[in-house]
Amino acid sequence: MAQYQAIAATSAALKALIEERYPRAEFGGTLNVDSRHVADLEEDQTDDGFAIVLWRVTINKELRARAPRTDVFGNRFKPSLPLDLHFLVIPFARSVERQHRMLGWVMRMFADVGHISAAQLNAYLAEDDIFPATEDVELVADPLPLADHLTVWERLKNFPAYASYQLRMVLIDSTVSMTENPPVVEREFEYGAITPPAGGSAS
Repeated sequence: MAQYQAIAATSAALKALIEERYPRAEFGGTLNVDSRHVADLEEDQTDDGFAIVLWRVTINKELRARAPRTDVFGNRFKPSLPLDLHFLVIPFARSVERQHRMLGWVMRMFADVGHISAAQLNAYLAEDDIFPATEDVELVADPLPLADHLTVWERLKNFPAYASYQLRMVLIDSTVSMTENPPVVEREFEYGAITPPAGGSAS
């Protein structure tokens, strides 16, 4: 489970994976990797690079109904929020061939990665404890349904081919505790005491 900064941490980790593993000896040393809004893609892109666009966030259907979270001290909190983060990864290059090479490389690299560890997710923001050490996030190719593809295409039809990915089951913890009255373990009875009926007196 993670803190609310998890969405920003996953975007930063994707950016870092591309920057750190990019084969500069093959493609050249200059590379711009940016997390961008869809609206920012309208700007001219003259250098080789990748745009990472978080275009959709959904609740994970498999984990929608979760039990309350219990910490190591036995404290109970509201259930964690299970999110799926949907990203577009768009390569830009000065030639079509180079763009296609970059697209093939990044798709192969992400498929090899498969999961992003907590150490990677915690490495690129000011906070270094967003994800617990034992947690990772699954990175999977996520082809868009036709309706979503057509919607995105209306905005990106002037741009090169892209790949779509999903970071699955990012669990964001709640800090709201769920306090309960302790269970009854003993009852006390007063022998000989008579409770008078409502509106009357005991005889």
